Amino acid sequence: MPKYYSALFKEVVKRTLFHFGECNLKIEKEKSMPIQFYGQPGKQAVLPKRPVRILFLTSIRDVVGDDRNGQLVSTPQGLNYLMGVVEYTIWQTRNKTVGNLYQVAEVAGIVTDDTKKDAHRYNISPLPGQGRWIVPDSVDLGVPVFNIPSEFRLLPLIDKAHRRKAKQKFEAEVIELMARLGIDVLISDHYMARLEFMFPPVLQFGRVLNIHPAPTVEDHMFCFKGKTPTADAISMAKKNGLQVYTGATLHVVDPEIDHGPVVAFATDTPVFASDEPMWLRHRNYQQSKLPVFVAGLRHYITRIYPYLNELDLTKLVPV
Repeated sequence: MPKYYSALFKEVVKRTLFHFGECNLKIEKEKSMPIQFYGQPGKQAVLPKRPVRILFLTSIRDVVGDDRNGQLVSTPQGLNYLMGVVEYTIWQTRNKTVGNLYQVAEVAGIVTDDTKKDAHRYNISPLPGQGRWIVPDSVDLGVPVFNIPSEFRLLPLIDKAHRRKAKQKFEAEVIELMARLGIDVLISDHYMARLEFMFPPVLQFGRVLNIHPAPTVEDHMFCFKGKTPTADAISMAKKNGLQVYTGATLHVVDPEIDHGPVVAFATDTPVFASDEPMWLRHRNYQQSKLPVFVAGLRHYITRIYPYLNELDLTKLVPV
């Protein structure tokens, strides 16, 4: 690991000490943040015989253009590096000492869907080493990266037939890549389109997950689905004058946006009326998104993935 990042990783570890046995996460100053897991009672945890191979699907225009992963961002505490889910997950899978995904999961690849038009519009690069990406140019994550442009987004909205056909072709290319790399699970992290063709009989339900930077539980008072969870949370804080919280959710992907069965979620990131969007994003990564993703993925791999052939994922309950 580059020396430049050692202090940054130590800071993340200092703020987020995982305790899977107690199913919670201790934040600095001894504040306890519960992570609610979902599953089927009675199903015992099963460690994989080999690391589960995962493939990330992401849109650089959003995860870098908006969330500014891999960059120094301004916060009330000064400039801070914003480490994203992909970078943090790779570290968690490789760190033998404190990595909670070590020998449990392996990041086998990253797919970006950005087009040349996106690269120009958002000043980003679909591939590493060519411009703004999820880590600085000087850092090599040691993972193969593939760009499969989602060209269907460039077609006119009224041309529904051709858009659908082009989208099906795009998703088929991702599935073909999964087969070629021997991928077990696809993870959407800021992929900015709805998946429509990655379900049975093409792909087993439960093999595609999404990490969303807010609660998605339907009846939760701080449920912020869709493309603007940060803005929605700040708007609520400004309107009602009460303390608002946001968080993160790891869930199974179904054909609806931010809707599938929940694997794990937490809601312990405070939102203030005075927040700038970047302030809240950075706080939420540290207090909810990164820890929920790692804890949730470990829970999924050990308590859900081994039972995919027998579980009814639509009936998962808090465990």
